[in-house]
Parts: sequence; C-alpha cells; structure tokens
Amino acid sequence: MAYKISDECIACGSCKPVCPVDCISEGDIYSINPDECIDCGTCADNCPVSAISPAE
Repeated sequence: MAYKISDECIACGSCKPVCPVDCISEGDIYSINPDECIDCGTCADNCPVSAISPAE
C-alpha cells in the first residue's frame, strides 16, 4: 500500500529528500507516485503537518 499526501501539505519539501526511491513530486501540493512507493513511511515521519498517510 502506498502513502498519499493530503491537501494539508504546505509544500515545505521535507519529504522529498528522505524518500529512498525518489517517488515524490513537487508542486503546490507534493504528490507520491503510488506505483513507485515502497510503503516505508519515511516521508510521513518527516512531515511537520502530518499531511502524509497510508493510502486506503
């Protein structure tokens, strides 16, 4: 199961550099490519506003 980034994202950039498979894209709200995400949770652990969670 991949992680997803919600509308709570403040585009701070703290998640992108810690992703071991580089599946996070920048934008007004960052996004995670679900086909490349390995479900490690590192991005969620580094998000200051808890905008990243497991996709349902």
